[in-house]
Amino acid sequence: MNKNFDYKESGVDLEKSDEIKSKLIEIVRSTHRDEVINNKDGYGGLFSISTFKKNSILVSTTDSVGTKVKISSRLNLHRNLGIDIVNHCVNDLIPQGALPLYFLDYLAFGELNEKVVMDIIEGIAHACKKVNCSIIGGETATLPGVYGKNDYDVVGFMVGIVDPNKLIKPDNVKEGDILIALPSSGLHTNGFSLVRAIFDLDNDINILSQKINGEEKNFGELLAEPHKEYLSSIKDLFHLISGISHITGGGLYKNLPRIFNGNLKAEIKKSSWEIPELFKFIMEKGNVSIDEMFNVYNMGVGLVIITDPSNVKKILTECPDSWVIGEMLINEDKGSSVVVK
Repeated sequence: MNKNFDYKESGVDLEKSDEIKSKLIEIVRSTHRDEVINNKDGYGGLFSISTFKKNSILVSTTDSVGTKVKISSRLNLHRNLGIDIVNHCVNDLIPQGALPLYFLDYLAFGELNEKVVMDIIEGIAHACKKVNCSIIGGETATLPGVYGKNDYDVVGFMVGIVDPNKLIKPDNVKEGDILIALPSSGLHTNGFSLVRAIFDLDNDINILSQKINGEEKNFGELLAEPHKEYLSSIKDLFHLISGISHITGGGLYKNLPRIFNGNLKAEIKKSSWEIPELFKFIMEKGNVSIDEMFNVYNMGVGLVIITDPSNVKKILTECPDSWVIGEMLINEDKGSSVVVK
């Protein structure tokens, strides 16, 4: 006799999904700007750009929190991951001088967990409201067989806007410009696969409770610290800035060359900052070379601003935790675009 199957039995609970969706509506609506158009339960989010300058440029970006989810979720710090994905996207818009308009999320689960979903969305809403960004849509998918029962993924999409006359371009950067660094809040959302491999975290999380020399938080809390958002610190300084580099995967070596032309190189003074203990701990326990660390991690530098020397004092004053990390030189020998001395 053939068995009668239903969708719920196969691992997808549509009723539970609808219940969670109804609870999310108020959280999502709390982020809406005036430009969001009510679309009831339509298939696409609506956002009017009629109030902006006619020839404005839209800037879009997308990313995920990567395998950081494997650590933060084990620590029940799901809300942090919502903050992570928004702030990563914000930081990918500002190198163009763009301000965020709206955000969409994609959450995928092996088995739908209402508390986890609510925590993540609350984190997303918190981070969006901080930068005046509206959540106008999203998708919460249940994918048994693709993800394990307790596994999930967090992905975000963000669109921003910039006046074409204020667009920050590689041509703006010139020889003699100064590089100013803003500190990271840890690993942000990059390099967690290496951390998981070094400490075998997929099988044993006991080391996450270990204290690190000179740090109040334990190892797990430091790893799960949300990705820092830099728009709030520098949005009033855009007119003084020639280039902005968000230091994500690939560290200084891969991210800095994205914002200046090939005839230049960035000379970084490694002695200008103290590498945070978290990175030293990873390097020591994993026997990772300093070169590999700089190739993978931000090493305590979350954002780099490039500016004319005449603007340095004001930027350092407006961003109290910032410091001069290097300068732009002519790349005479056409060697590496980034030199860490």
